[in-house]
Amino acid sequence: MSTVRDVRDLGLLALLWGTIFPAAEIGLSTFPPLLLMALRFDVAGLLMIGYVVLRSEDWRPRSQGDVLAIVAGGVLWTVIGNGVWYIGQALTTSVFSGIMTSLVPVLTAGFSWVLLPKERLRPLSIAGLGVGFVGVLVMLVPSGTITFTEGLLGKAILFGGAGGVALASVLIRYADMSLSSSVQTAWSAALGAVLLHALSPLFGETWSGEVPLIAGVAVAYLGVISTVVAYLLYFSLLQRRPSFEVTLVMYVSPVVAAITGWLLFREPITFSMVVGFLLVVAGFSLMKREEIRAELTRYGIVD
Repeated sequence: MSTVRDVRDLGLLALLWGTIFPAAEIGLSTFPPLLLMALRFDVAGLLMIGYVVLRSEDWRPRSQGDVLAIVAGGVLWTVIGNGVWYIGQALTTSVFSGIMTSLVPVLTAGFSWVLLPKERLRPLSIAGLGVGFVGVLVMLVPSGTITFTEGLLGKAILFGGAGGVALASVLIRYADMSLSSSVQTAWSAALGAVLLHALSPLFGETWSGEVPLIAGVAVAYLGVISTVVAYLLYFSLLQRRPSFEVTLVMYVSPVVAAITGWLLFREPITFSMVVGFLLVVAGFSLMKREEIRAELTRYGIVD
């Protein structure tokens, strides 16, 4: 990194995204998963809309690309990648949930291979994709024997949530929207919040109506810090740094999540989690070997 500011902001982004999972674990002790995420995006949507208004940005969708990006963000990223994701976390642990985010860049590359012709994978990259999926299997079924349990269901749901985030990322790039990223995020957050509120009772979720202080703090943290502040920081970094470097935050955040989950809840970090995570990182490294070499060359680490 060329500046202290970039290093600081990347580290802060990793911290903010990594602490989403223990914060959600606290919120899940009071709210059911879909309602918790609906409240999170209520807060985030209102703040993002206010931000857009204050900046006097053009907020109206004008093309099919704008609509596609908003729907992809609202349905795939917000509802599936967050609401459904935390149904899975409620059945597993915040540590495992955080580690599963390492799969998102691998799945993103896979979806890009299908939907974005300019990003076709070469044979070695396809091998990397396979290595990444082996890592997921190690984490999902560490014993090698499939036993249908609540924990396995939760892990499978997290896999689907990672797919939702990855597909949303590719569709937003594919959409060729005219809206700014902040406007698209505001629309998607608002749409996602409405859908999550509608789905919560349909899934039979109930809530006592009580909001302990710690749960209220968790919702505020998720909405303000882990969503609004983190997204604005993310977009700011994308304007200053190559997207590949920012993507690497996805491999620091799980480490933050694992350490935080262990410290707060004594959730175990198992051998299979570590091995699976390393395999996913290895798969990503194979897929992005040219970008990695270019970055190492740029910093004079290799010739």
